[in-house]
Amino acid sequence: TAARRMDRLITDALAFSKVLQHELPIAPVDSASLIQGMIDSYPMFQPPRARIEIQGEIPLLLANEAGLTQCLSNLLGNAVKFVDKSCVPEVKIGADRRDGVVRLWVQDNGIGISHDMQSRVFGMFQRASKDYEGTGIGLALVQKIAQRMGGTVGVESEPGRGSRFWLELRAA
Repeated sequence: TAARRMDRLITDALAFSKVLQHELPIAPVDSASLIQGMIDSYPMFQPPRARIEIQGEIPLLLANEAGLTQCLSNLLGNAVKFVDKSCVPEVKIGADRRDGVVRLWVQDNGIGISHDMQSRVFGMFQRASKDYEGTGIGLALVQKIAQRMGGTVGVESEPGRGSRFWLELRAA
């Protein structure tokens, strides 16, 4: 178990390091198809393990496809992971468009994040809960990739009431 945990930590740290070193070319990305492909590909995102609903239109984004895939994979993975063991994860994905910017959001019925932790949860090695496996690098990676694509990330959450993570990028 310790060896697996260390391997995962090293793998996550290397992924973070790569993001800092490589250029992320930006182009229009069909985020709706990207999201649907992820849901269709990962068993953990499909019933009966989870219920994921896409709400409304998900517009094209100016992004790096591999970077956006990494961001969404982490956000969706966390949405189905950080849920009370007695609940089936319920995730809603949507987008709001305003002034040439798209806020893509992932909302869950999970354990939530305390207000004081919300300001730190995107930092390296920060974990909102020690009751779940993780390295504390995933959300730091999401934030760094978003910044490299000219975007921002954030979270709105209440303990016991789930979370809504968002990623803002320019519309294509």
